[in-house]
Amino acid sequence: MLQELQTVALIGLLVSTYYLTIGCKSISESLPDESGHISGRIDATTEKISGMTDVLDDIANLLNEALATLPIVGSTQTPSNPMEAILSGFISRMTMPQEHGNTLKEEWQVHENDSPPTLETENQLD
Repeated sequence: MLQELQTVALIGLLVSTYYLTIGCKSISESLPDESGHISGRIDATTEKISGMTDVLDDIANLLNEALATLPIVGSTQTPSNPMEAILSGFISRMTMPQEHGNTLKEEWQVHENDSPPTLETENQLD
């Protein structure tokens, strides 16, 4: 009885292996078609993005030309890199007076600790 059951299980494995092989072949045949569709979509998206970039460049150029014709009154120099912006921010804060905190100078009395050390602190000091 056990041998017949093993025989049926082995035949089932052979049949399932055959169908698995056929399924893998059909997947490998359909992959080039699917990859072609994906590549086409990526190319179309790239073309759309390049078109949008061209439009944004045109808008930036128009704004730059429009701003160049306006008279500049009291403009400040913009930093050319992030490090310069950070450093100028720190320097400007250092030169400004403080606007927060208590401006009154108060003196406080310092109390000394006169309590004798406990057994735990004596062990820690040893």
